[in-house]
Amino acid sequence: MKINEIKGKDVIDTQGNKIGEVEDLELDLRNRKIEAIILREGNLSAKVGVGEERTIPCSMVDKIGDKILLRSGRSRS
Repeated sequence: MKINEIKGKDVIDTQGNKIGEVEDLELDLRNRKIEAIILREGNLSAKVGVGEERTIPCSMVDKIGDKILLRSGRSRS
């Protein structure tokens, strides 16, 4: 999967709620790995461009398909 295919995907928590969309990725270039996804929270303020940014470590990602599904646990901001 290419990076531009991940950007813009919806991120879904364990309860099935959309928590945001992928805005960017945190990369480990030395090891050629994605370390984390950076998302803009998916609430009303995000629609006008002022949503809060959150960083989700890749260890929290359960599955990447049409949407990104998260495992249970906490994210870091």
